[in-house]
Amino acid sequence: MHVTLEYIAIGIMLVLFLSVSFNVIYSVVAQLEHVREEQLYTAAERLMDKILLTTGTPPDWGSNVFVTTEDISDFGLALQGTRTPYEIDPNKVMRLANLSTLPNPLLINSTLIAELLGIKGEYGFKLEMRPLLKHHVTLLETYDLPGEGNPSLPAKLRVRLTNWYGMGVPSANVTGIYVLVRVWGPGGQQSEVKYWVWAESNVTDALGTCILDFRDELEGFFSKGDQQGGQHWLWAFVILHTNWYGFVSVDGYSMPPEPEAPVEGYIIGDAIFINRTVEGLSGAVITRDEILQAIPEYESLITVTEVEWCRQQPNDPEWCKEAGNVLPSSRDYLVGHVKYIEKLSSHVFILGKWRGRPLVVVISRIPEISIAYGSRESTPANAVTLLRLAQLYRYPYLVRLTLWRWSEGWP
Repeated sequence: MHVTLEYIAIGIMLVLFLSVSFNVIYSVVAQLEHVREEQLYTAAERLMDKILLTTGTPPDWGSNVFVTTEDISDFGLALQGTRTPYEIDPNKVMRLANLSTLPNPLLINSTLIAELLGIKGEYGFKLEMRPLLKHHVTLLETYDLPGEGNPSLPAKLRVRLTNWYGMGVPSANVTGIYVLVRVWGPGGQQSEVKYWVWAESNVTDALGTCILDFRDELEGFFSKGDQQGGQHWLWAFVILHTNWYGFVSVDGYSMPPEPEAPVEGYIIGDAIFINRTVEGLSGAVITRDEILQAIPEYESLITVTEVEWCRQQPNDPEWCKEAGNVLPSSRDYLVGHVKYIEKLSSHVFILGKWRGRPLVVVISRIPEISIAYGSRESTPANAVTLLRLAQLYRYPYLVRLTLWRWSEGWP
C-alpha cells in the first residue's frame, strides 16, 4: 500500500516538473523569438536609413555615367549636398529602373545592392519605390489633320488617378498641359522650332477619373490657317499636373503612331538612351518643374534643348568618343548627350521619328521601382516591412522596404 502511494506521489511530482519545465522553455523561446523579431526590425530600419540618408560612394555615382558598377563601393540614394532628410537623387533612382520594353544599360541590380549593403547571403529584401499618385491615361478621341500623311493628334483623354494600392483618388485637381511643337526644316531637322501650350483642368470623380478635352483648342488653332506652309513636322504631348490636398504629382503622355512604337527611354546624368529604331532629332523638350509647381505660368514651363546623338561616325561629338568605353554600343541603343537640362526637370520629351512618322519619347525621371534580392513572387511570413515618404523633385515619393532572414526565406 505504501509502495503504491509512493509511485503515485512520484508520478504527480514528475508531471508537475515536466509542466513547469515546458512553461519555462516556452517562455524563454517566446522571449528569444521576440528578440529575433526586434533584431530584424532594427536591421530593417538601419538599412532603410542607410539607403535614404546616405549618398553612397562615390557620391555622384548616379549622375556620372562614367562611374561603372566596379567603381561603386557603397550604396545610398540621398541627393549629394542636400540638407533635407529623405530627399533622394533622381539619377540614382533611374539607375535602378528597368523598363520591360528597354533594359537599363547602366542598371544596378539587386545582387550588387545586397553586396554593397553588406547583407548578401544573410538577408533577403524587396525594395519598391513609386510616386504617391499615379496617372493612367486612356486616349478617347484624336484630332485628324486634313491631308494624306498628316499625323493624328491626341484630343480627348480620360485620366484615372490611383494611390499606392491601386485605388481611385477622388476630388483631385488634374491639369492637362497640352504642348504642340512644330519644327520647320528639311526632314524635320531643327532649323526653326515653335511651340504652343494650352491647359484644361478637371476634378476626379468618386472613382478617381476625369476627362480632359482639348478639341476646341485644336480646332481653333488649325482653323486659323496661318500656321500652314513650309516643310514642317508636328509633335504633340501632354504634361499632367495633379494636386490632391497639397500632395502633387506630375506625369507625361504622348500618343504613339502605332501600339508597338517605343515611347520610353532613360536619362541618366546628361546621357539619353532610347530604342535604336528611333531616329532621334536634335531637339528635346524638358519640363521646368520649378515653374510647373507654380501654375498657371504655363507658357514658360518648358524649354527646348539640343541633343547630340552618337552614331559611330567620324564626326560624332567629342562626348561620344570619351564615353565610348563605358556606354553601351549603338547597336543596342541610340545614345545621346543633352546639352542642357534643368536641375528640376522631372520629364524629358524626345522629338524623333519612327518608321517615317513623328514620335515623342517620354522619359519620366520619377520611375516606378521594384527590385528583389531573393523571392520576388512571395514574401516569407517572418518579414518586416517599412514605409517611408521621401522626396523626388520635391514630389512625394513612397519607398517600401521588406526584409527577411535569408535562412527563413527563398530562394
